[in-house]
Amino acid sequence: MDFSELASQLGVSGLLTRDNLFLIMVLVGTVLGVLAIGMLVLGFNSPLKRKLKAIGGEVQGPQRSDRLDNALESIAPVMVPNSKKERDSIQRQLIQAGFHDATALSFFYALKLVTLLIGLFFAAATYLLMQGSSYMLLLILACLWVGLFGPNMVLAKMVSERIEKIKAGVPDALDLLVVCTESGLGFNAALKRVGEELSISHPEFADELDMVCAKIQAGVEMPVAFKELVDRTGAEELTGLVSMLSHAAKIGGSIAQTLRDYTEDYRDKRTQAAEEVAAKIPTKMLFPMVLFIWPCFFIVAIGPGLLTLLDALK
Repeated sequence: MDFSELASQLGVSGLLTRDNLFLIMVLVGTVLGVLAIGMLVLGFNSPLKRKLKAIGGEVQGPQRSDRLDNALESIAPVMVPNSKKERDSIQRQLIQAGFHDATALSFFYALKLVTLLIGLFFAAATYLLMQGSSYMLLLILACLWVGLFGPNMVLAKMVSERIEKIKAGVPDALDLLVVCTESGLGFNAALKRVGEELSISHPEFADELDMVCAKIQAGVEMPVAFKELVDRTGAEELTGLVSMLSHAAKIGGSIAQTLRDYTEDYRDKRTQAAEEVAAKIPTKMLFPMVLFIWPCFFIVAIGPGLLTLLDALK
């Protein structure tokens, strides 16, 4: 019996064809792959571990976090690129997004593998359900693109949002540092106090300041600790503060006066940045006005006159 006759007898000749059979197998394989990854991440024990637990009740499996770490470590190499530069770039973005765990990179690439499988699933489903549609190819490409680059886009968005939050807390932190140092507190005590005060209004920046305090207390030099702060947060505005504090520490200058000078300079830079944005607004508004506002204005102003003129010429 031919394959088409068997499919027609089963009543699925429109769906189960030679062209679609491979895609159905892809769908099934994708679903099974996602389920297998989910079982691995959730920490289902292997048959050997279950047998060991049955033999001796004292044999306990690893903790949930350990199972998750092991699962991520086993899944991640499938998507990890060979380029060390790209891995370092992703690791830097994860740190700037606030993920400081050792397993953050493995979790990211494991998540990227899951999203890729989901994208393949939806692409195959789109091909099966929208055959003949003019938008089928576009939807398939969109599913694959989102599945492959979706985690990178989300990570970049999280990095930009966290950097903006940290930048918003820098002026308040500088003002509080000036007040604390001028009132007689040492720099480390002032930095710790500022972190406590900012824990409600700017929790992200407060956590980073607490880390700086911990590193300074552990013996890390203050310029090095602040340089690592700039690398972790991506707030390039603090680079000048690092240079000024390092210079003040070398020559034995007043840290309070150094902070005050830097705060005034930072405030001037913020004012200049706001003025620059305001100066660009008329230029940016020119193109929307030319494309959208002026045509409507000319239609309303000249349209009735043109219609009257056309009627007169007829």
